[in-house]
Order: sequence, then structure tokens, then C-alpha cells
Amino acid sequence: MTSCHKDLDIVQDSQLSANSMWTEQSDAESAMLGAHQRMRAAFSQGLVYWGEYRTGLWGAGNHGGLSQAVRDRTYQNTMDNTHTYADWEQLYTTINQANLVLRYTPQIPFTNEERREEVMANAYFIRANCYYWIARIWGDAPLVLEGYESASQDLRPTRTPAGDIYLQVESDIEEALSRIPQGIQGNKTATAGAINMLKADFSLWMYGAQNGGDGYLDEAEAAIDAVLSAGRYSLESNYSRIFDTETESGSEVIFAWNYKQDEYTGGYPHDYQFNSATVSPQYHYNPIVVGTRQQWTFYTDSYVEHITEDASDSRIETNYQTFFDEGMNQLFAWTNKYKGSWVNGTLVLDSDVILYRLAEAYLFDAEIKLYRDDLSGALASLNKIADRAYDDATYYASTSSASEVKSAILSERMKEFPAEGKLWWDFVRLDVAFDMNPYLKGKEGQQNILLWPISDKSINDNPNLGGQTPGWN
Repeated sequence: MTSCHKDLDIVQDSQLSANSMWTEQSDAESAMLGAHQRMRAAFSQGLVYWGEYRTGLWGAGNHGGLSQAVRDRTYQNTMDNTHTYADWEQLYTTINQANLVLRYTPQIPFTNEERREEVMANAYFIRANCYYWIARIWGDAPLVLEGYESASQDLRPTRTPAGDIYLQVESDIEEALSRIPQGIQGNKTATAGAINMLKADFSLWMYGAQNGGDGYLDEAEAAIDAVLSAGRYSLESNYSRIFDTETESGSEVIFAWNYKQDEYTGGYPHDYQFNSATVSPQYHYNPIVVGTRQQWTFYTDSYVEHITEDASDSRIETNYQTFFDEGMNQLFAWTNKYKGSWVNGTLVLDSDVILYRLAEAYLFDAEIKLYRDDLSGALASLNKIADRAYDDATYYASTSSASEVKSAILSERMKEFPAEGKLWWDFVRLDVAFDMNPYLKGKEGQQNILLWPISDKSINDNPNLGGQTPGWN
């Protein structure tokens, strides 16, 4: 009996994790990259459900009128607490990983202090981005700043007012900016450019959607000026190159999630492909994008009309393409954005999914200048986009009124960013959500209608949440 006492002194898993993992620089670096991977997984589908499918611009797929409740209820803004994307677990798992990096990285020896600061900056960037989306999606939500490693910790936090979450996002963005070494290149982890794009995005949201005041407009302007003056980014001359797997890490991309065969593939672009059995073999990926799925969703007719209204727009071929398959007697329509690669007769969805690129910096700049009543400056930024799209650097006339400039900004965002998960937030920020989505008309007075309900799973796991979001009961 006495001989087995030592074996009964069991070290808990959480103690093993803390004592054995967080000892070397490579541990912190791996954990930081792991947080990026978790964020990528969270947004692989959530990006469009939370950020574009609510716009009213998407509907049933155009092949056989296919529909599915998880999408239909999102378009129609009739989600409930059983909806798959009403669950925030993946975002909080990502936040927990970032919290652990922030907790342990300061005490680990690094051969280079700049590398330590880069790791920390990435963790702040990831946490800021996740909480920014959480506050916009659900409003009041738990604000967790401590990494959970043990069942002995309290795993049932209460909800924090959305305003306090936004303050934490602001703080994390500033921490990330203060720490990121200026020489960091690339677009798959945090850089000064990526952090400043998040800052501009957040600040414009606080100014336009949260009535945060002119200070946020100043912050957005400073962030965009930093991106545009950095000399690191330039618009691709050919729009399609931004999304082609051979050229997707080009000069325009500021931050993207890395998708790569045998590492991580898939994501929401599988919603837009056609099953190969429904397309004549000679047209497989030539030009029709086919795979093992079926096209569950596509643009509404009205959105197609908007995307294609100007035949000179060079973005049309990437955003919207059609082909009539005589053998199947079927007209197919799809997007060539994020269409992946064709490898040995198989579709591989290995296109990087972009969160920020330079075109958005110019459109943010146009919006800032609109709010400043600098209409000529706003048009100059709009014409940066128009020059590539229409081969016309004076496409938008200098005589436009403020309302016309706002309409032009909205129009160009709808043509520049289809299927990139952004447009819902643009509609809310620019105060047109109730005008653009026919399912929202007449619902302006409903409580929290622009938020999501919380999933049953979250409520059942944590009674301290206080029940469902008011208005979604």
C-alpha cells in the first residue's frame, strides 16, 4: 500500500499545461499561431452568416431553387436560439487562446524582444477582432480577460454591457499597435497595416453606428492615413488576381486567413459551387465551378442587376459569371471569387479568405471625407476604385451632392465586396439596413432586431447569462 503513494499524486492536466507548455519562445509562438487557426475556423462560415447573409442580397441557390433553413432564416432575419450561428463558442475558444498567450508570454525568455512584442500584438489583435464581432452580433456578452485552464475556475461569467466590450476592443487595438514592430511584413498574421484597418473599421462603427462622437472619426482618419501612407500596399491592376490562388497574397491584401491544401480548406465558398453530377464533364471548372456540394445560395435577382448594371465594370467576370450547359439544358450562375483550385479532377477550396484589403481603405477614406463634408476628397478616393473597375479615373463627377456621394460609396461597396462578408455591417453603419433588406421593412421599432439571439447551448451551459437577449425571447 505504501509503495503506490507516489503514483497517486496525480498532476492535473491544467497543471501539466501551465508547467510544461509555457517554458520556451516556441511555445508562445505556437500558441499565437494556434489562436490564428482558431479564429480562422470561427470565421470560416461565420463570416458570411454574421456579416452578409442578413443583407437581403442573398437567397436560394439558382440551381433547382434549393434552400435550407439555416440560410433562409438568416436572410429573413427570423433566426432563433436553435440557429447554428447563434452560438458563440468558437469565438470564445479563440479568445481563451489569446488570453493564455497574453498571460504567459511576458514570463517566457525570448532571444529577441521584438519577437515577444509581435507575439503579444497578435494576441491583442485576435482578441480585439473577436470581441468586436461579438459586440456587434450579440450586444451584451461575457467579457473574459483571463485564460481558462482548469475546471476549478469559474466558467460561468455574466454578460457585460456592449459599451464596455467596445472599450476593451479599443484598448486591445491600441495595445496591439503599440507593440507591433513596424518592420513586420506579410498578411497572414498581424501587421501595423492589419491593426490599423481594424482600428479604422472599429472607429467608423463607433462613429456611425454607436454615435460615439467626432473623436472616433479622428481615430479612423489617423488609422487610414497610416495605411495609405505606409507605401506597402497597392491596388491590383486586375481585380481577379486578388482572389486567384496563384496570386492571392499580392500587394492589395492586408490581412487574410490562410487556406492551403492538406492544412486547412473549405469554408463558406462551398455554398456557391455546383455538384459535378449536374454539369457536363467538359465544363467542370471550365468554366463552371463544381464539387461535391450543391449551390445552396446565390445573389438575388436585384443584386445581380446592381452588380452588372455597368457593362464596363471589370469586376463582373469575377463576381458574377453565367454559362449555359446545353447537355444539361441548364443556365448556371456563380461567383469566381474564392473558387479554389482544380487538382486532379477535384475541387480544392484553398483560396485565402480576406478580411482587409486596400480597396476597403480607400472606401473607408471616402466615407470619412463624406462625414467631414469634404466631397471632392471623398470622390477622389472613390475614383481610385472606379479607375480599376471602369478604367475611368473621373467616373464620379465632382459636382455630386452629399447624398449622391453616400449612395456611390454604398454602391461601390456592393460591387467591390460581394461574398466577402462585409456588407451587413456597411448597411448598419450607413443606416440603410432597413431599406436594403425587404424582410426588415417595418421592423425598425423591434427591440434588438439588428442583433442575433443567443444559442440554447450557451444559455443552458451558463445560467449566469440571464436568459435570452431581450427581443428574441
